[in-house]
Amino acid sequence: MADPNADLKVEFDLLNAAKKTLTNLTSEFQHIKAQESAYDGAMGSGDITGALGSFSGNWDYHRDKLTGSMQALGQLVDEAEKQFHKTDDQLAKNLKSKTEKK
Repeated sequence: MADPNADLKVEFDLLNAAKKTLTNLTSEFQHIKAQESAYDGAMGSGDITGALGSFSGNWDYHRDKLTGSMQALGQLVDEAEKQFHKTDDQLAKNLKSKTEKK
């Protein structure tokens, strides 16, 4: 059973930092696609270029899945932050009204 006297402490700065990090990582992963064929001419061999093209095609699929997961996680963190703020504001309002009644 949970301790009824325990306090929930939310680090809003940490939630905000996590959200920013996820946004930045998602952006970086989405822009990797633009770089993938930039080095084809430097490979020197069609076989090497083909092998790397095969790898990058597989990587596209997994990168897209990973990007989608990071976006979903970012949305969850954002919603959690909003709900914690909403709850905190409501608790403060309730506390203020109780102290004003005394």
